[in-house]
Order: sequence, then structure tokens, then C-alpha cells
Amino acid sequence: MSNHAFSSSLPDITRESSINTRPRINEVGMKGIALPLTIHDSKGIVIASTAKANVTVSLDDPHAKGIHMSRLYNLLQEHLSNKVLGDIRLNELMDALVLSQAGLSTSATLSLRFDLTVSRPALVSKTAGYQHYDAALTLKSDKGKYKTQLRINIPYSSTCPCSASLSRQALAEAFQAQFENKPLDTNVISEWLESKQASIATAHAQRSFAHITLNLIDSAVPDFVDIIDLAENTLATPLQTAVKREDEQEFAKRNAQNLMFVEDAVRRLHDAFSTYYQATHFHVKVEHQESLHAHDAVAEISGSINSR
Repeated sequence: MSNHAFSSSLPDITRESSINTRPRINEVGMKGIALPLTIHDSKGIVIASTAKANVTVSLDDPHAKGIHMSRLYNLLQEHLSNKVLGDIRLNELMDALVLSQAGLSTSATLSLRFDLTVSRPALVSKTAGYQHYDAALTLKSDKGKYKTQLRINIPYSSTCPCSASLSRQALAEAFQAQFENKPLDTNVISEWLESKQASIATAHAQRSFAHITLNLIDSAVPDFVDIIDLAENTLATPLQTAVKREDEQEFAKRNAQNLMFVEDAVRRLHDAFSTYYQATHFHVKVEHQESLHAHDAVAEISGSINSR
């Protein structure tokens, strides 16, 4: 028997049909496919070079046993592997995923997850370092209609307004006890404020996260760094990478100038993204990982993008 004759006789049970009606399956496919996929920022700098893909299609044929799963995998390799994300016609890929099932499916979903590695400058000095941001781009095709959604997680620092107020009160009481009935000499006061004696209390800060979801206008690749910049500039206290002492001091100043409860942070982001040009709808969840409590504080908000 020739090799060709042998391969042509291999069974394909996904082609088996049944007179029994089976329920429709909303999504079936594969998860965690590794892809060498390049993402550039607006200046052409590489900010991601790998991705993990989840790909599914619907199984609408009530008599079909299963989908042609290997076809999904092969299409991802053909359209995405070793490609630049901005050069890919994503709608064509979504159409191809549905067509590959030869009438079994009417919808497809593709989720690309990646770590964006972005160079971030220090606050004052000329140093810089790399920050990573978890992101996912999800595309859905349903009977020729397309939806694209971006999710990105942005870390930042938040200082509790209540804690800052209590710290100021403690410092004021210590100052009054130190200088009551004494002549006020600015040099003496300055020396005292710089001494360990003035370290009466410190406002507590915590690492925090903004989880931002945007329903995009079309399937074009969004400007990831522009979105990160908008969020970080809005919150004003982004986490730092490479720092010198002057950067650390500036970071402390910014935290003092931008005291935030979760309610404050989520409202700031609401105002920033309510007019964002690349999206039609947004959802923001902020999480302050408490240093005072054993539990965390969270807040969520969403809205439609205002037309201009």
C-alpha cells in the first residue's frame, strides 16, 4: 500500500453526522497558542514580540460532531506568525476563521494577549527604564459584523487622603509641643522639620491598578502607548522604573499632591476616557492594594464615548 493510499484512509470523525439534533455550541476552539507576533508603537519601536492567542468558533450545525480545529491553528500561523500586528488585516482573518469551518460556524472570536514593554522616563533625571503592561485585544465576528475590544492593566501609586490628613495633624501637634512659648526662628524650624524628630507619621500609599476596557471603533490596531500615557498622566503617580534620589523625591511630592481614594481615581479616569477618540464605550476598574488593611479597595465605572 502506498503512503498516499494510507493517508487518504485515515478517519476524520469530525465529518461524522447524526440524525440526532445536537445543541448549538457558542464557542469551541483552542487556548494559549504561542505566536511570534510583533507590535510597534507610533514611533516604530518594538513594544511586544510574542503573544498568546485564544481562538474559537461557534458550532451551529445541529448534526455536526465537531469543528475542524486544526484549520484554526493553521490560519493563525499563516496570518499572524512573525508578522507585525499593525500590518495585519484582522477582519480578513476573522472571515477566514469562519469560512474554514465549511458551513459549520457563523461566528468567531480571537483574543491576543501580550505584555507591552514600554520605555518610561524618570520624573526628573535623564534616566529611563522599561515598564510592562498586561494587554489583550479581542476580536469578534458574527455573521459579518465585527467588534474589537482592548483590555489593558496600568499600575500606579495611590496615597490615602485620610491617612495624609491624620499625619498632618500629628505633625502639627508635635510642632506645637516643640515650639510652644519659644521664639519662632525659621532656621531652627527648618532644621527640626528635616530631623528625625519631625517624622511623626507617614501617610500610607499602596500599589494600585487601573483595569481599562475599551470597545474600539473598528478593527484597526489601537495606539497602546497613547492609552497608557492618557491614564498615567490623568492619575499623575505612575510607578517608576530607573530612579535617582531627585526622582524619588518628586514621586513623593506627586503622591502628596494627588491624594486618591478609589472613588477619586475612577472618576478621573472616567473624565479622561469619556472623550477618547479610538473607542465607543469604556469600562474602568481600579484596585488599591491596601497597606493599612488586609483587604483591598475597588471601584468600577463605565460609559459611552461622547461624540464631538
